[in-house]
Amino acid sequence: MRIDRSTFLKSLPALIASLLLTQLAAAKSVARLTANRLKSERKPGATGGAVEMSAEFSDIANHWTKDCILALAERNLVNGYPDGSFRPDGMLTRAEFAVLSFNVFPDLPAARTGGIFPDTQDHWAGRAIRWAYERGLFSGYPDGSFQPHQPISRMQAVIVLVTALGIEPSDQTEQILPIFFEDAAQMPDWTRWAIASATRSDRLIVNYPDVRFFHPVQPITRGETVAMLCRALALPNVPAENATEYIGLYDLTGKITLPFERWKGAARLMHDIQVLLTPLRLFPAGNWVTGRYDWQTEQAITQFCQFYGLPNMQTGLLDAQFATALRQADPTEFVMAQATDRELVYSSYYAQETGFNADRLAFLDRGYQSSAYASEISLFPERILQKPQGQTASLGQSAVQTGTGRKVSFQPYPALGQIPDIEQRLEFLHPDILQACISIGSFVNGDIWTRWLGRNAMQPAQMWSSTKIIPLLDLAAQTNAADPALRLSDGLICLPGQLDGYGFYNLAVDLVSYQASIGSSNSVAAMFKQFSTPGELESWLKRLTGNQSLEFQGRYGEEPLLRSPCLVNQPSSRVVLNSPNPNHYGNNLISSYDLTRTISLLGWHAHLPLTHRIPNADWKSLETIVRAMGTDSARYLDRAIEQLNLGIAIESPVIISKMGFGRSETRNRTELSYTAYFQFIDKRPRAKGNPGILRTVSMALLGAESSGDANEEARRLDARIAAEVTEILRQIVTQELV
Repeated sequence: MRIDRSTFLKSLPALIASLLLTQLAAAKSVARLTANRLKSERKPGATGGAVEMSAEFSDIANHWTKDCILALAERNLVNGYPDGSFRPDGMLTRAEFAVLSFNVFPDLPAARTGGIFPDTQDHWAGRAIRWAYERGLFSGYPDGSFQPHQPISRMQAVIVLVTALGIEPSDQTEQILPIFFEDAAQMPDWTRWAIASATRSDRLIVNYPDVRFFHPVQPITRGETVAMLCRALALPNVPAENATEYIGLYDLTGKITLPFERWKGAARLMHDIQVLLTPLRLFPAGNWVTGRYDWQTEQAITQFCQFYGLPNMQTGLLDAQFATALRQADPTEFVMAQATDRELVYSSYYAQETGFNADRLAFLDRGYQSSAYASEISLFPERILQKPQGQTASLGQSAVQTGTGRKVSFQPYPALGQIPDIEQRLEFLHPDILQACISIGSFVNGDIWTRWLGRNAMQPAQMWSSTKIIPLLDLAAQTNAADPALRLSDGLICLPGQLDGYGFYNLAVDLVSYQASIGSSNSVAAMFKQFSTPGELESWLKRLTGNQSLEFQGRYGEEPLLRSPCLVNQPSSRVVLNSPNPNHYGNNLISSYDLTRTISLLGWHAHLPLTHRIPNADWKSLETIVRAMGTDSARYLDRAIEQLNLGIAIESPVIISKMGFGRSETRNRTELSYTAYFQFIDKRPRAKGNPGILRTVSMALLGAESSGDANEEARRLDARIAAEVTEILRQIVTQELV
């Protein structure tokens, strides 16, 4: 049965006989305080004027429960001892608490019979003890005793009060306790429900000196009991910093506010705040979400308020404005705004290079297995075929650049052999990026249209292993020219006269990923070049890109895995291609434009007019190369997505790439190239009722470092490429590059 507040208030005067007096020390020296005097001498929450009032009790002037004691004394509900003291730190026995219960809750109905204990039959509190037992407020010990003189612990006192007040048991005990109390693990199982229920009810729990420590087995004091009863009466005299608050972030509505002194006890609110601050990168994830108001939480709230121009840290009040701003904050936009500090991003990447060197780098050698999308690589070919429809839009023929109002135009994808107009719009890239080319795609009437941006995009250079994708595409074109029905995934690379060899896909994965399950990346790439003469391969590439200045006749530093390979159609055991057994010697000097154009022909193949595609190459062969290129060991785009918090904002991602890395002795510097195609649906506009945006981009970068220390050059360059790819991705998503 729940006792209503009016009944509780009527019964509280009986505390004089039980709570604040021992059995032998009856209190007649009561200090009664009037409401008029309270109004004239004391302000709510202040200590001024309380000295004269507390003089009625000689030992509470500096006690933390002073205001609670005085509030009840003013109402003629509490007395002190004959010597003028109150003894707020004195403890209560089980017998005294039974009498307290009997006097405060006299109308509680019986729930059981019994309650006659051997050690209470002649006890002064025997009648009250029996009454309390019959109403389920107390139980005896296993030996049959009641132990009336045993001090009652805080956890036992809470059980009695929760039961007497009819507070409903909480079904979230194990969620509530660890959030609110540092010593939750010390609470016995049989008491946990009551402490959690009292916490959720916001009617009892008061902890001193630290609101986050309940001290379950510690005897409850007279002062603590008065403080809990003040809370039960909804009196404002309990020190705010010692009372738990069950309010949550979603309860901060209208004019409801929470002042600073109550934040530490509002563990549920702090937990809500920490959960929402985590995706904003203002609060560390994982076990840090504790509900504890500490320096990290304070720092995070401060940074959040500064970013959104909120006054809460100045006013010391958490309110509906703060709650709404936090609930509606876009984690991606927030994190991307922080990423505009590019040197901070670079510094964070460079810090991750600790322990790495030129033989193994943090991002270049991260490995595709670390990618959040590793399990989705097999879906990349299907995703590449998708076009904007329904819930997805493209950028169209023109777009408005964010923040400027400037309209920019997309042009049809250039015909084979035609070099597009390349805008010099990559001035924002760091000087260590010597060459770069970016092509941004947009769908117009089902075809891909593009904008091309560059920095020294046509300058020939050694692009290292990034060029290894070229022989793969050449082989796909030759294969389907000879056998239009053949899928490269069904192709075997064999020695002449043999029908047993290596699967094309497995070899392509070795080339891209460096896992060397069959052969090294260099030997496999050199082998694929063996299907064309140097002149044929170079001329083929020139016909694709239109760049007549490129050179592509060298190998990759190792002998071919197979000197004279054959391509066999595995299902039919028919030889499709034979090697002319050429010698590839010379230079591989191509531009960032050439690489961007090459990978864009792969990524946008299905969306180009037939006359603009790689001649003879069929998607059923190219899709195998797409899957292989998903296994690149360099994961710059994955890291950029993580850094910008885009993982929660995108769907159906595709990331295919090829890196190249080495130190040029002739140029006395370390160089790193990165060629990539990526696309995804940016689903954030859907939150505002707009279609998501399909973003699709091809790019190539070449960076260099020349400090003189090969390991330091490698670390700096790896971090720099990661930082610049992050900035490119950020500007793509914010449409600063559109």
